Amino acid sequence: MKKYFLLLSLLTLATGCDSPQRTRTPGTWISGNTLETVPSNQSGSLTPPTTAGSTSGATSGSGPGVTGTPGFTTCDLSDRYQTIDIGFFGLCQSSQDETLFKFKTSLTSTTLRICLIPTYKESNGSSTYIGQPQCTYTTASQVVQGKLYKNRPGFEQYPLNGVIVMKEPLLPQYINCMNGYVNWPQNVCPNGPSSTSYCAYWAPRCPNGGRTNGGCDTEARNYMGQICTTFKNQYSNSYIDIRTR
Repeated sequence: MKKYFLLLSLLTLATGCDSPQRTRTPGTWISGNTLETVPSNQSGSLTPPTTAGSTSGATSGSGPGVTGTPGFTTCDLSDRYQTIDIGFFGLCQSSQDETLFKFKTSLTSTTLRICLIPTYKESNGSSTYIGQPQCTYTTASQVVQGKLYKNRPGFEQYPLNGVIVMKEPLLPQYINCMNGYVNWPQNVCPNGPSSTSYCAYWAPRCPNGGRTNGGCDTEARNYMGQICTTFKNQYSNSYIDIRTR
């Protein structure tokens, strides 16, 4: 798995990585939505099993929907983060359960959902996603709560110490980036060796993709690096990769 993390240095403060499967659509990834709005008259009294949010180096304080909630007593839901698509928002992770989060935006989004993707972040800033995105519509200043899952096969043991936040339409290209290594050379050579001279050389030599040998590994990593860099350059202001612990 280390080879994935090496590639992700291209996306420091940006993205993650995926399991050995072909790229899937957001509908496949979002099999459920555990993010729910918090009624204003209950915003300080919810229990952890139904809570959502996260902080990246959060400072002590009691933001909206936080005071009195176990695991969120030092949560700061002030507008500490921003993207051009989402606007300013606050994010908090429970101190008692790494999968529980609170989330609050300054903008209402009723046509496109905002998604939280659970990640593991290394000390060098590289990140890899460890579970399916959870997405929700938002209302300005309304606290959203929910649970993020560590359900990516082979990554269940990783700590959930980061979250990537983006709007739902970006998910297909994000997942394509993260699947870049395992989808090589199928994506480059959809018709096998007959596609191009490049495919004629590499497809027969890499029957198991990048895992076949050192040369195949290098080509797969180069391919992933290219599509992830394209994603980062195109959407760098539209999503954010936050360390939460």
